[in-house]
Amino acid sequence: MLKHMNLSWNGFGDEGAVAIGEAFKNNTILTWLDISHNRITAEGIKFLAKGVEGNEGLKYFGVAHNPITSSGACQLLESFGKNSSAVIETVDITNVRVNEDLWAAIKEAKQILTSLKVIHQPYMEGRKKPNPIASLKDWLGHNKHFELVEVFKRFDEEESMEVSKEVLMEAFQQAHLPFDKNNMDMLIDQLDGEGKEVVNYTSLIDTDQVKWLDECLVRYNASKKD
Repeated sequence: MLKHMNLSWNGFGDEGAVAIGEAFKNNTILTWLDISHNRITAEGIKFLAKGVEGNEGLKYFGVAHNPITSSGACQLLESFGKNSSAVIETVDITNVRVNEDLWAAIKEAKQILTSLKVIHQPYMEGRKKPNPIASLKDWLGHNKHFELVEVFKRFDEEESMEVSKEVLMEAFQQAHLPFDKNNMDMLIDQLDGEGKEVVNYTSLIDTDQVKWLDECLVRYNASKKD
């Protein structure tokens, strides 16, 4: 019986994560699995997290060097914590930036699973949180197919080139952007830039989306100085 499996560097992405998540649900044999370096994103980690909630065999799980984001790592650890039958001993999330939310999730998981070891980057308590636009630019770098302008167009029913903060919150949640509610709220405030409770995306139509995000951040920072 196969108990040890190394699937790193296969590049199967989120599609592979879906299949592994399904296999997890019925696994009682596999104890060691490494799926590092496979281009799995925060979207793929959702399926893995659902799978481990019912897993009773896995002791080592390596997901390092995948762009799962800190929120994806939080979701994975929370799922292990929900599983009263979990025997997990080591989770490797080496490259994931440890922010306050992930640090809290690591500590909570260790309280529930007392023998758990999480391999992660150092956490520097009290360091300044990254701004959401910077985090979104980093995420877009790993998800090059994602087009912000298409999200705006889909939810701009009146074709006014503006989307309200409330509607945009729903749009970004449906698009599975890797932010919790507080950071999502701040992200939209930064995109708004002027406190109008709407985001005008006219200039995004003919502009590179990363450049547009930079312009939004400059406008937002300028408004804070006024």
